[in-house]
Amino acid sequence: MTPAVEGALRTASTAYRRFADRCRGVEPTLPTRLSGWTVADLVEHVAWGAAMEAAALRTAAGLPASAPERPDLARAIAAFERAADLEVAPTAPVALPAGTVPLAYAAPLFAFEAALHAADLEHALSRRDRPLGAPELEACSVVVGPMLDLLAATVPEEDAVIDLVGLGDGIRLSATGGSWHRGEPDGRAATTTVAGTAHEVIMFVAGRIDATRLDVRGRAEHARRFKTYFPGP
Repeated sequence: MTPAVEGALRTASTAYRRFADRCRGVEPTLPTRLSGWTVADLVEHVAWGAAMEAAALRTAAGLPASAPERPDLARAIAAFERAADLEVAPTAPVALPAGTVPLAYAAPLFAFEAALHAADLEHALSRRDRPLGAPELEACSVVVGPMLDLLAATVPEEDAVIDLVGLGDGIRLSATGGSWHRGEPDGRAATTTVAGTAHEVIMFVAGRIDATRLDVRGRAEHARRFKTYFPGP
C-alpha cells in the first residue's frame, strides 16, 4: 500500500471507532438529519457499510469475503479494521455496489463514508455540526469530484456552469449538451458559484446543509436545485 492509501484506511477506522463509541447507550429512536432515519437506521447502515467494505478489501487481497449478512456494529468495524491491515496493491480492483474502483479511490471513499456518518451521528446527539478533521477533509477532497460524476442525474434546461469553491482546487460542473461534465468549459464564466469552507462544501454536496449556509453568487436556483442535479449520497 502507499502512504495515501494507508492514511485513508486509518482515517476510516478512526471515524468508525468514534461512531461506535458515540452511539453507546443512545436512544435508538432519536431522529437524525437524514430524512426518515433514526439513530437505529444510521447504526444499521454503518454496520452494513463497514462489513461490505471489509468484504471488498478481503476480496481485493485474494481472500474469501466472509462477511455476515446482517452484522452488528462492533463485529463489522472489527472486520473492517482487520481487512484494512491486509496488503493490497493501490491498483487492485475493489468491487463496491456502485461499481469496481481501484483501492487508491476506494480507500478515501471509505474514509469519506465513515467520517460523514460519524458527523451525522454527532449532529443527531448534539444538534451541532462537528467539523471534519484534516485527514477526513483530505480524503473527501479526493472523493467528491469523481463521486459527483457518478451521482449526476437531472440536467437544467439551459446550459449551466457551477463552481464549487473551498475544497481543494475547486470543482467545476458544467451542464452542456444534455449532460453534466466535470472541469469544462474552462474558458467560460460560472453561471453559479457556491463558496465556503472545505467542510461546508462537503456537507453541501452530501446534502447535509443547504445553499443558505454558503456564499452563493450568480444564478441561485442552481444552488437550490443542486441535490436534484446530484442526488445522494
